[in-house]
Amino acid sequence: MDKLTKNYGQKLEVIFVDVREYPDIAKNWGVYVIPVQVFLDKNGKEIHRHVGYYPYEEITPVLKKIGL
Repeated sequence: MDKLTKNYGQKLEVIFVDVREYPDIAKNWGVYVIPVQVFLDKNGKEIHRHVGYYPYEEITPVLKKIGL
């Protein structure tokens, strides 16, 4: 995620949420296992979700597909 921030920092914001500390946020987003990555558009609409480890090399094609 640090690499994503470094390479896409002007176009992408990476936010980590400790779901053990903030279980209401996890519940609101339907997060029942960790790790999970939820990608939102600029309006807060979910556009992609992935459960489990997500290597940088697999995330970048998704970012390109959504126009980043």
